[in-house]
Parts: sequence; structure tokens; C-alpha cells
Amino acid sequence: MTQQPLSQIPRPSASSYEGKKNLFLVPNYVAAPGLPQEALELIEKYWSEVRDSIGNLERTLGSVSKVYHEMVCAEGDEGLQHLEVLNPTACTLVRAMCQSTATMRQLEDGELVAEHSDWQRVLTMGPASQKVLQTSLEGYQETLVARYKRIADRITEDLAVGDCAVLFIREDHQVQFPTEVQVFYVAPPSLDALKRWLDNYFRSPPQPESQQGE
Repeated sequence: MTQQPLSQIPRPSASSYEGKKNLFLVPNYVAAPGLPQEALELIEKYWSEVRDSIGNLERTLGSVSKVYHEMVCAEGDEGLQHLEVLNPTACTLVRAMCQSTATMRQLEDGELVAEHSDWQRVLTMGPASQKVLQTSLEGYQETLVARYKRIADRITEDLAVGDCAVLFIREDHQVQFPTEVQVFYVAPPSLDALKRWLDNYFRSPPQPESQQGE
């Protein structure tokens, strides 16, 4: 896989990537319920900058024709409905893209995603049995690896040479693309600030209101 941070690309010409399948990889961040207003504003700013970054790439490499999002197991309007539940903020951007030149594509297998989510739920409950814990860990890891392989295969097969597409996926993914797929890592200026804020927040959870100000 060939992957370049967007900030390190010296204004590429389209001819530089002839014979490639161009994939703009966007780290996926969700405005989860319960996050403070400060976090929501950072996430909104991040997605606004993602939109601008994708626009810059499109002006150089061509319009996005396909959109992929992790956990989405349908395409077209049904896929957008799934995305609205998964990530409403990203869905606003994706809907705009689909009203222009892009189509929402099915990325994942529904049964595989369901199995992976089931293992995740079991682990979240904290099994008391060591045997159940070990089985759950193995099931979780096996389905995660299978999902990542499916994602790589699906995009590689679905993209034609010269196509431009966007993939929204968690930043710590382990998807490995073949060399025919040119991956552009979209890292807008606000990404580092967002990551630092979230890291500090989840490392030091806020105190209950009764303890604040003491």
C-alpha cells in the first residue's frame, strides 16, 4: 500500500497518479452522546476541514465517484440511512457528495459486522468465566481481521483505474491495500487538536458535579 499524508503532497498533478485507483482515507470521528460542547465544536470544525481537504484533492485528481464508510452494509439511499445512525456529522458531508458526483457504496458484510459487534458486546460486559473471555477475545479478533480483509478486497475490486473514492474509517485500522490503490491520508489542521482533546478527556474522565469546585 502506498500512503501519503495530505499535508506532505506537493500539489500533485493528475498525471502523477495515472494507472492508480485513488482513495482518500479520512480518519473517522463521531460526535458521541454525552461529549461536552467543546468536543462537539472540535468535531464540527474537523469535518468542515475534511470537506475542504477532499475538495482540494478533487480539484487536482478528479471528482469523487464512490464513498465508503466502515460498518455500512448497504448502498445508495439505504446506505445513507445506515450512516445517519452511525455518524450524523459525516452523513451531512456524504449526502452532499452523493448529490453531486458520488454514490454511496456498500463496504461491509452485514453478517460479519453483526458477529463482530456481538463479540464486542460480550467483552464490554466483562465475562466472569476465563473460558468465555478467551473465546470472546478470539472471536473479536478473528472477525476484525476478516472485516479488514473484506474492506480491502471490496474497495480494490470496486474501484476502476483512475477512479477517486473516499473511505471513512477509524484511524487505528489495519487495512492493507495493494499497490494499485494510491491512498491519500486526509489530515486537516484540526485533527491533532481533536485527538489531543479526546485523549485527555478519556484518560481523565470528568468528576461528578458534587465533586467539582471542591
